[in-house]
Amino acid sequence: MTPRTLGKGYRGNNGNFHNMIFLSLAIHLVVITMILVSVPTTSRHLTFGTAYSVSLVGSEAVLPAHESSLLKDMMKPNEATHAIIIKRKITSIYSTPVKNQETHKVNIEKAVSAIRKKELAQLKTAGTASASARPGISDAEISAQTNNYIEAVWSRVKQNWTMPQTLMPDKNITAIISVKISRSGALEYAGFEKRSGNRYFDDSALRTVRKSSPFPPLPRWVSDNNIEIGIRFNSAELR
Repeated sequence: MTPRTLGKGYRGNNGNFHNMIFLSLAIHLVVITMILVSVPTTSRHLTFGTAYSVSLVGSEAVLPAHESSLLKDMMKPNEATHAIIIKRKITSIYSTPVKNQETHKVNIEKAVSAIRKKELAQLKTAGTASASARPGISDAEISAQTNNYIEAVWSRVKQNWTMPQTLMPDKNITAIISVKISRSGALEYAGFEKRSGNRYFDDSALRTVRKSSPFPPLPRWVSDNNIEIGIRFNSAELR
C-alpha cells in the first residue's frame, strides 16, 4: 500500500511542475512580444487591403523633389537682393550729397555776386553815364573816386557810432542800413535792408546814420540827383 501512494504523489507533483514551466514560458513570450511591438521604428509600412497604402516616413519626403527644392531656395538668404540694396545705398550716400554741395556752393556764389551788384549797381550806372559825358575821366578814376566817397561816408558814421558795453550782444551780429544821399550830401532816406535781430543794436545803427547827416557832397562825375548805398554795421567794430 505504501509504494502505490508514493508513485501517485510523484506523478501529481511532476504534472504541476510542467504546468508551471509552460505558464512561465507563455508569460515571457507575451512580455517579449509586447516589448518588440512597442519599440518605435523609423519607418513603418501599414497596408489596409489592396486599395490604400500609407507610408509613415520623415517630414523631408512629404514634398516632391521640385517643391522641396523651391522651399529650400525660398529659405536661403537672398544674396542678390541684399547686394543690390547695399549698392543703391552707397550710390545715394556718395553721389547725391556731392551734387547738393556743388549746387549749394553755386547758390552762395550767386548770392554774394547779387549783393555786390546791388550795392554798386547805381554807382556803376552813374559812372558809365558820366564817363560817356566826360571823356576825360577813365573807369579807373571813377572807381577810385567811388571808393573814396564810400570811405568818407563810413568814416563819418563810425565816428558817431557808440553803444553801451552792457547792451553789447555776446555774439557778433550784423545790420545793414540802406541810405539815399542827395547831391548836396543831405540824407533823403535811411531804412533797414537787414536787421540783426537785436533791437538795441538795430536802433543804435539807424540812429547813428541819421546823426551823421549831412554827408559829403556827391562826386562831380555823378549825374543823378542822389545815390544809394548800403552801410553795414558789425558788432565786432565796437569791441
